[in-house]
Amino acid sequence: MKQSDLLDFKLIKGMLSPGSLDRISKLILLGEVDSTNSLVQKELNAGLGPVLVCAADQQTAGRGRSGKIWHSPLSKNIYLSISWEYALPYNKLEGLSLAIGVVVLDFLISYGYPQLKLKWPNDILFGGAKLAGILVEIIGGANSSLKIIVGVGINVKMSAKQGSVIERSWTDLSSISHKPPPSRNELIAKLVDRLIELFLSYPEKGFSYWRDSWNARDSFIGKNAKIISNGETLSGITRGVDSKGRLILDSSEGLLFIAAGDVSLRES
Repeated sequence: MKQSDLLDFKLIKGMLSPGSLDRISKLILLGEVDSTNSLVQKELNAGLGPVLVCAADQQTAGRGRSGKIWHSPLSKNIYLSISWEYALPYNKLEGLSLAIGVVVLDFLISYGYPQLKLKWPNDILFGGAKLAGILVEIIGGANSSLKIIVGVGINVKMSAKQGSVIERSWTDLSSISHKPPPSRNELIAKLVDRLIELFLSYPEKGFSYWRDSWNARDSFIGKNAKIISNGETLSGITRGVDSKGRLILDSSEGLLFIAAGDVSLRES
């Protein structure tokens, strides 16, 4: 494998903005790790932080929402986690994971990848196929300061064979554009800059600032859908999300407001 295919500490650090470099407590780049989110949590538990950035060329136990496996072949995709700390109660951060989705989508659009859509609560799609996913984990009490760990996975250049184990439709950056994708080193550095900007501004702006952008990119809005949660199925027409990031489902029982969690959203 060419050295240029691998993550490079010097390159990534050199492309981070001065503001990001001032705030990052530790930048961790690894050839292989079980999970970037898990490693960041271990580092936080050891007293490091509060702003840790970890990226890897490969994950052996990458995960998405609800403990689902995130397929992570060597040097083909982005496996990135970043931590942040807020001296705020949890209810002040409602909708943050959805705002992150908007920021990641806008970031990819800035590189010339249009027609991307969001799937509640935190998938990015192209033509109905999954391109990227976001996992937000929270450490701390509901009414005290808390730490968040944000994991972002973006498919960059993955062969059909490498992705054959994925059970749902997927795509990657190299498949949706005629031009080669940017280097993973550049994408990671510039995405970290965007995420840090978001973390800094979120307490003041709240999700209401990003709500219209989210609804404008919602791949399910106005469609018949099913919500599956804890064995229960709810059906209705999706009406976007509210100011707290809850999915609005227009059902036979009236409007239902569904919080993110162990919930599956499917088109019916």
